[in-house]
Amino acid sequence: MISEIRVTKDPESFQNDIERFFNQFSQWKRPSVFFEKAWKPYCDIYESDKYLHVIVEISGVAEDEVEAILDGRHLVIRGNRPNVHPKETRYTHQVEINFGKFERILELPYEVDPEETSATYRNGFLYVTLRKAEPEVIRGIHII
Repeated sequence: MISEIRVTKDPESFQNDIERFFNQFSQWKRPSVFFEKAWKPYCDIYESDKYLHVIVEISGVAEDEVEAILDGRHLVIRGNRPNVHPKETRYTHQVEINFGKFERILELPYEVDPEETSATYRNGFLYVTLRKAEPEVIRGIHII
């Protein structure tokens, strides 16, 4: 437990240090080793009788920067959203928009037919439609 806090500098010097810290704060860069793949876009998965519908929110990402890969029951969505903050920024007051590389690996609840898939990108959303695979028919073998 801290029972005493000592300020070794005079209050005016301390205030100048705090102001300098906040003035320089907006110039710091995120260390890429920690944030390179730090964000994951929001996803919804819906099911109808014959299809799975996946919707991914990726506004600000160019269509040619998005990749969707179907690997068995896994759908991998990856891409890159550029940093949109103005270069002439002097101070930053609020930062909530993620940027940089992203990746989502979604485990699908069913096997899907890779030949019956489609993807469209409009208004900042990626829409992926996957047809559920037909269940395998198990046939008995007549033994003579």
